[in-house]
Amino acid sequence: AAERELRFREKERMIEEQRKEQARLEAEERRKEKARWVSGAAGLGGPGALGGHGLPICALSPQEQQQREHEEAMRDRGRRSESIEKAAEAAVLVSQRSQNPRDFFRQRERSGSTSSTPLPAPHLGTRPGARRPFLRYQRSLTESAFIFRRPDP
Repeated sequence: AAERELRFREKERMIEEQRKEQARLEAEERRKEKARWVSGAAGLGGPGALGGHGLPICALSPQEQQQREHEEAMRDRGRRSESIEKAAEAAVLVSQRSQNPRDFFRQRERSGSTSSTPLPAPHLGTRPGARRPFLRYQRSLTESAFIFRRPDP
């Protein structure tokens, strides 16, 4: 058990050292980036400060980059809140309906099937509702517009 505890502490120490080393490297990288921008802004045309078109080689300073990321995050939040508002508005509209949407479409299906072509008289010896499942497959005018056929020769 003591050996296990020793191994555990050793792993913890190694992980902590790696974190410190990573933080040190990142801080050094930020310091170099800042120095590059300061020298570029002070010299305005110093070696490596500006590209061939007069534009900085690094497009954004870390502060500008953070500002842009923050603005982008705020826009994303705005979009999300807009979509949440739209969903809430749709829920309110749905709740104000007088009937269930399924009932609405069932009623529409029934009225559409009886008003179009009259059904043929049922054959003798068949149940009255035997043909009912086929009503589901009748197409509306808009659905039939999307059926693609080869042109007649």
